[in-house]
Amino acid sequence: MSLPPSIFVPADDPDLPRLGFGTVAKRYQALGWAVLGLAPRQKRPHPLMKHGVLWADTSPAMVEWMWSKDPAAGIGIATGSASGLLVVDLDLHGGEDGTAVWAAFLAQHGLSVPPGPWVATPSGGQHLYYALPPGMVIPTRPKILPSVDLKIDGGYVGAPPTMISVTWTEGKRAGEVSVPYAWIGDPASVPMAPGWMTEWAQTAVSTGGGGGNGGGDGHGGALDDLTEVYATGLPVGLRNTGLMQLACQQFARYGSADPYGMAMAAIEQVLGRTDTTGFLAAEQHRTIASARDFIARCEAERARQEQADAEAMRTVPDWWKHPGRKWEPEWHR
Repeated sequence: MSLPPSIFVPADDPDLPRLGFGTVAKRYQALGWAVLGLAPRQKRPHPLMKHGVLWADTSPAMVEWMWSKDPAAGIGIATGSASGLLVVDLDLHGGEDGTAVWAAFLAQHGLSVPPGPWVATPSGGQHLYYALPPGMVIPTRPKILPSVDLKIDGGYVGAPPTMISVTWTEGKRAGEVSVPYAWIGDPASVPMAPGWMTEWAQTAVSTGGGGGNGGGDGHGGALDDLTEVYATGLPVGLRNTGLMQLACQQFARYGSADPYGMAMAAIEQVLGRTDTTGFLAAEQHRTIASARDFIARCEAERARQEQADAEAMRTVPDWWKHPGRKWEPEWHR
């Protein structure tokens, strides 16, 4: 599929032989999006982008520097506050279909999203683009649902017309083939993310991968109506999964250590109003312990990532900390 007029670069563009994909990177910058170079036919940052997404920038000088050295470099778009973007990344792998999970999640919770442009990815997934309110900062949320990531601050996505090498297993073309990202719709018309989406991005517990049907019976997402659950208890037939969701929420709120017993108090309040016939105490304890362990792993991973980010920030050049400074082409050294 060809790029829409707002991004399309004519074949006779004088910069095309010199900058290659960089000519399109400049078009993304004109939309206010920060870009970075990707290694040719790969999703990872280009070796020249020594600080990865931290070096994503809206300055055309960066594109000149990056793509004049490697016109075949792919294009990454930094998500979050750097570009004012939230991208819903729907993956397709390991028997899980993020697109189906997302559709089921929206239907189950009666949620809607505004129509807008999206990108078909080389692996068969989708990137759904939404704008963030100015000044909003939300960390990227990997595995917020099975095979669904929210790419926000600290994240990036590959962008058309970047090509990615994928393994093709059918017919005479079996082997490594290059497949492009492709726009469906005009990237200049990205709609604002609905309020429920930004709130969910900040509060929902990640699934951590694994199976599921879109958040209703797994660990991700919030219970539909906590007030009703506190008043009536967990519904029969959904007690185990409901307890897992509730416990994950409470331990995420008060910490897996729950030093003051606030999480357990809320859980016990709900269990006190639940018909526990056939729902043995041992099973309840196992479910609660599983939720606590899950949140503890999330906390450990978050701490590890924060430490890694802090280490990376200590090596960031001075110009990054002072974006008003004049661009220095030698910043990469």
